[in-house]
Parts: sequence; C-alpha cells; structure tokens
Amino acid sequence: MKNIFLIIIIFSCSLANAQFNKGTVFFKDSTDQKGLVRIKIFGGIKFKTEKDSKSTFYDYNKIIGFDTDGNKYRYVKNQDGFPPKLFKENIKGKISLYSKEVSNPGVPNGFGGGGMTFGGGSATIYYILVKDKLIRVGTRIKKKHLKILKNCTTLIEKIKRKDFKKRDVFDIINYYNNSCD
Repeated sequence: MKNIFLIIIIFSCSLANAQFNKGTVFFKDSTDQKGLVRIKIFGGIKFKTEKDSKSTFYDYNKIIGFDTDGNKYRYVKNQDGFPPKLFKENIKGKISLYSKEVSNPGVPNGFGGGGMTFGGGSATIYYILVKDKLIRVGTRIKKKHLKILKNCTTLIEKIKRKDFKKRDVFDIINYYNNSCD
C-alpha cells in the first residue's frame, strides 16, 4: 500500500512539473523568439528563453502561435465574439487543415465499484479553414464537406472510387491543395 501511495505522489509531481520543450514563439508584431515552451492545460503557454530563466505566460492576446517538437500550433478565430482557439496546424494552403486531440474517459459501468468504464478513448478532430471561415469536420469528411471540394472533380472521383476514404482527411486536403485549382 505504501508503494502505491509513493507512486501516486511521484506521478502527481511529474504532472505538476510538466516539461518545457524547445520551440519558437511567433508574436503578433511579426517577431519571433526561440526558447522553451510549455502548453498550459487551460489555455496559453509558458515561455522562457533558457532553462533557468523565469517563465512568461502568453496567449492569443500577444502571440499568433508557436512551433515545438516539429509541430505548428496556431490561434485561429473560431466564431465572432469569442476568443481564438489554439489548434495544431497540419496543412497551410488554399484549404488549411487544423486538428485537436480530444479524449473521452468513458462512462463507469456502475456495478459494484469495479472500476470498469465503457466508451473511453481518444480521437483527432479536424477543422478546415476556407476563406477565413473555420469549419469543424470531425474525424472524417462528410457529404456536406464534399460541397466545399466540388470544384476538384478528380478528388471527388477518387473519393467515390474509394482511392481516398472519408477518414483520410489529411490526404484529401493535401491532394486538394496540390492538385486542384
């Protein structure tokens, strides 16, 4: 029992001291700065220039985004009257593709406190930016999204022939940007 308690304390401390990763922050005044970046769970980032320097909090008010671990993260305006949201930028082009990882802890089964859950897991939710309008796609392209891509007949044919499956969101948007007008 003491070992379990010790493991829980160590795990909690490691979460509290989430790691900073090398990255570049892009400011709204068109400047950028390299340093160490840590994404905050409830929005924004902590940034410091060196390992031992003091960290500074930034959010959409000061920055347009940041790059870290080979990934690009950008603030994108989602709805009028609401602050921009932070998304992972997967593709930048005629149609830009953004994503967000979501997780569902599941629903407890409620029998005898056995700790089993149903329906848990994680998924990537995609968003496309078309003419400054952010559209939620979800986990796959649906019929309503095909209307946006209709001017690319070769792509529509590839989807109908199942060369691209509707869950191949990244490949579909990449093909559209590289092969369609």
